[in-house]
Amino acid sequence: LCAPVLGALSDRFGRRPVLLASLLGATIDYAIMATTPVLWILYAGRIVAGITGATGAVAGAYIADITDGEDRARHFGLMSACFGVGMVAGPVAGGLLGAISLHAPFLAAAVLNGLNLLLGCFLMQESHKGERRPMPLRAFNPVSSFRWARGMTIVAALMTVFFIMQLVGQVPAALWVIFGEDRFRWSATIIGLSLAVFGILHALAQAFVTGPATKRFGEKQAIIAG
Repeated sequence: LCAPVLGALSDRFGRRPVLLASLLGATIDYAIMATTPVLWILYAGRIVAGITGATGAVAGAYIADITDGEDRARHFGLMSACFGVGMVAGPVAGGLLGAISLHAPFLAAAVLNGLNLLLGCFLMQESHKGERRPMPLRAFNPVSSFRWARGMTIVAALMTVFFIMQLVGQVPAALWVIFGEDRFRWSATIIGLSLAVFGILHALAQAFVTGPATKRFGEKQAIIAG
């Protein structure tokens, strides 16, 4: 729901400050999760992370700003591959640290997000250097973006496809941990390793399949095949 709002903010104020704010929100959230014993504060931290973490569209816009048509698909594939690498390293590190302490994975995530924030402050340049778009009040209403897309058949179709893909992909991921614990009595380490296998396959596909498939068959056919 917050992705359209953050996208509008990046059009108005630039990609860099929105991405840095997202990293700050993630750092605060994981620090809270690592330290607080109070449930409602934990929920509040998750809300902050959910609002500031909906930056997939902003990251995509950043890549679109700095790449041309030929290399764009490859760079999007590389970004997804980096996500896949994180899906490999994250579960493994989380499983190993979770065996030591339940707080350790969240503390490590807070430190890594803080380091990422520092790197972004010093190394990331603003990519949106053109004319900044005004930001009307309706931009703060995420539903308005869906109403705008409803009148465009292609955009509405792509949004529907993406929604179904996310629904199909996220439900098993959310239930995998519970299933592994209840059915096989897996420990946190084993669950982390099982998720890492998925991350490895995801990273390999994005790094070595997405770009070549797009160049060979075109974007439409590559999407259908995926």
